[in-house]
Amino acid sequence: MFRVSCLAHSLLLLGSLGLGWIGVSFAHAQPFQAGDLDGDGRLTVQDLNLLGAYLRGERGLTDDQIRAADVDQDGRITEADWQVLQQRIQAATDVPTGQVQLDSAYSGQVVDRLTGQPLAGAEVAIPGAGISVRTDAQGRFRLPGPLPAEEILVARLENYLPYSQSTGNGQASGDRPWQLQLERWDPNTTLVLEANVIRLGDNQYSPESAAAGQFLGPAQGVEMTRSFTLQRLPSRPPVLRIGSLIGLDTAAAYRAGQSRIPSANMSPMQVILNGVEIEQIHLGGDNLQIPLPLQPLRLGLNTVTLRTGKTLIQPPMVTRGPQVPISIPLFGGSLHISVPVGGDTVVRHGGAWVDHDDVQLANVTIEIPK
Repeated sequence: MFRVSCLAHSLLLLGSLGLGWIGVSFAHAQPFQAGDLDGDGRLTVQDLNLLGAYLRGERGLTDDQIRAADVDQDGRITEADWQVLQQRIQAATDVPTGQVQLDSAYSGQVVDRLTGQPLAGAEVAIPGAGISVRTDAQGRFRLPGPLPAEEILVARLENYLPYSQSTGNGQASGDRPWQLQLERWDPNTTLVLEANVIRLGDNQYSPESAAAGQFLGPAQGVEMTRSFTLQRLPSRPPVLRIGSLIGLDTAAAYRAGQSRIPSANMSPMQVILNGVEIEQIHLGGDNLQIPLPLQPLRLGLNTVTLRTGKTLIQPPMVTRGPQVPISIPLFGGSLHISVPVGGDTVVRHGGAWVDHDDVQLANVTIEIPK
């Protein structure tokens, strides 16, 4: 450090003597690499997350990060840069032999749940992190790591039911490969109401909220309603299944470690069948199953609504208590002040609003008993 400072001082002195400027370049500790937004010398999912957040307008970038974000070097930062970076990250994780090795928590296999046979060509994705890969001939896949916690991983393949699993269940931090078991879809027994990742809420949430920072895009509203048709009324209750649900800020979610807000008091998520509330969901998780009672069911068109919880925000306002005027002699005159004789009181004066819980869910189906 001392030698560099002395050299810089000498160059300035030469310049001041009219001897001209001498250009000296110093090698950076880490050479520039397009796509390396976090500057760690590698292309990882962290770089992809930074670029995605910038494109969505959720964060800014430094000058060095702006330079690295122009992955295709066309002078602009667009969705094309994100796609090129994703391809490079995926290529960097490929095994030269073309066969994915099941050697970490970033790798895994997709199989048929009934037969155990590997499923080739299945999509495995974490939409909130912009990650999407395909399984090889042995049903194996590798995700660019490290994986974000509190996200929803999904798997899809034609003629199979959509699958989802939250990364916050310990899998992402473990050292074992993923094992995803997909079920064949029988449209006579299973109705798919929603096969994508859905955001619900009002986009107003604390950084300490469950899954804060991992939500995919803006919320579509505070509720999701889907319709389905019954050709006959079943003799036993159908089952509503939610593949994954994250983000609840109920008191129960805080006690379970899902929310980081000690004062969490959101009401539970409501499950409404044909206008009748049939269930409340206090905790997030995977493969949530809710029996649909027979009484509200109708022959023909039915509707199911998932409505996120809420709480009433009513900020307190302080009102001064009774005060007594007092005169204090001061420099031949008097100073008039008021002294409170009682403590301040807290009174609520309007301004209240309803705050809706922000959550994310995936894969909503209904199983009709045979």
